[in-house]
Amino acid sequence: VLDATNPEIAEALNQLQALADNVACQRPGMSLHVDLAELRGYHYHTGVVFAAYAPGLGRAIAQGGRYDHIGQVFGRARPATGFSADLMGLMGLAGNGAEQPTGIFAPADADPALLQKVRELRAGGERVVCALPGQSGGAEQAGCDRVLAASNGQWIIQHR
Repeated sequence: VLDATNPEIAEALNQLQALADNVACQRPGMSLHVDLAELRGYHYHTGVVFAAYAPGLGRAIAQGGRYDHIGQVFGRARPATGFSADLMGLMGLAGNGAEQPTGIFAPADADPALLQKVRELRAGGERVVCALPGQSGGAEQAGCDRVLAASNGQWIIQHR
């Protein structure tokens, strides 16, 4: 369907084939599907874009692509590849019978004592999720089994 006699199209198809061959070599048996009509978002990508899917999940768990000239506005253009990941989707995939993650939910509060308590808990290995101002949802939505609550001028951990 594409005019492979056009040198730019032929080169793009050759690069795509080389990429597909490389993926097949690195990950034998991986399903790879190519969509030559994929257009995304802000149009800053300058090459191949990709999306990663997992069985049973109807949306991409990661997507990204090639973008050149990153940093040009700062005086040093360079090529790059990047991606973003759906962390909630990935967490759902990791739930293969493993124990649910625990954590401590901290309210949206600029109290220096609360911020210090969060630092201490994290330094001790705890997972602490801090709410954002105006955020809907709380400890349960953040996967936390405990909350930080103010009591007599101190921040204490309570089970929810």
